[in-house]
Amino acid sequence: MTPRTVLVVVPTTGGPLRLRALRPRPGLPASAAFAEGDYRPLPWSADYARLAAPGGPLARIPGVAAVPHELRLSGSFDAGRSWEVPVCLAHGLIARGLRLAAEPGEADLVLWATGAVDLDLAILPGDYALLDKIARSRDLFDAAPQAGLAVLLPEGPERAEAERALGALGRARPPVILPAGSVRASLDALTRPDARAPAAPGRRLARTAAMAAGLAVAAGLAGAAALGALHGRPSPEGRAEAPPDPAPQIAAAEPQSLPEPVRETWVAAPALVVEELIAPARSSCRRVAFGADPAERRPVPADGEGRLRASRLAPELCGLAFRPTAPGARIEVGPELRSAALPPAALPDGAQAYYLREGARQNLVYTAQALSATGPPPPGGRLTHALIR
Repeated sequence: MTPRTVLVVVPTTGGPLRLRALRPRPGLPASAAFAEGDYRPLPWSADYARLAAPGGPLARIPGVAAVPHELRLSGSFDAGRSWEVPVCLAHGLIARGLRLAAEPGEADLVLWATGAVDLDLAILPGDYALLDKIARSRDLFDAAPQAGLAVLLPEGPERAEAERALGALGRARPPVILPAGSVRASLDALTRPDARAPAAPGRRLARTAAMAAGLAVAAGLAGAAALGALHGRPSPEGRAEAPPDPAPQIAAAEPQSLPEPVRETWVAAPALVVEELIAPARSSCRRVAFGADPAERRPVPADGEGRLRASRLAPELCGLAFRPTAPGARIEVGPELRSAALPPAALPDGAQAYYLREGARQNLVYTAQALSATGPPPPGGRLTHALIR
């Protein structure tokens, strides 16, 4: 089967860039990124070299060639990390035998993706200006009206509204959303051979309702069976058809179909509890930080395996508290939060409190870990969390 041709788009707030070429260049001392027609590496080329270096995040994608690569884009930008996800996906698609298109008219599928990754290729949540990037990409979408459109939207404040904006594009085939948890999950969705086309938004709602009804019927049958056994009567029997697959995937031969993202709930017992420190009514974060008033502590809920739901940088959010659940464990918090907070303070229950500095309240993504003093890190001990406006 001929590999599908994919146009990889790198959205920016200045407009979308097209990934024009990605090829091995063993003669280079390290991987490098260039704008089309320019021999000078882009300002963030050193970060790309680290991403593609042996032992770097890209090394975790099976089949990616461990040699320097030349990456060429249709244009340039100065800073930011949202190029990481589309570039990682491009490497993974090539490793799985797909081809990259240089122009919209050559593509069977347009892949529009944005976001930063961690060492394990998990996609970091944050404020990626999704609505602005989508608005500036409309001309590019219109240039490939017959191609499928696959979109990766990281978790963040504009994700839900961005999905609605994509659904309103009026394309012949509705845009579909890739899983946003990790690069590898999105690659699996793009290349799985047994995929089917996703339902349109209205049909998704109907499918969800049908699944809920099916679950209710199953619960009723189970309850009747239990009641019948209790009273010595035979339980009623029935056969229910299997509910529709809640997460259909895209086939390599069918670029119009991609999966509905599966929003997993992390159910493993966490080794680390993270809490927001909230200023009580008629108080302030300054009074909380200096011990005049105690903060209200609100646990941050999980938003997937190893991820916490993003916290809003509201005026009453004074900081975060970290408490290990395993005896003797210690806490390690990433430098992104440490640089934005005062030195950690011990709370009465042993938790560590990081109070935000008044001049450092900005969007950030950090990791926190619970480390055992006697053995390997406990399961569920590494979390990613975002602070967003």
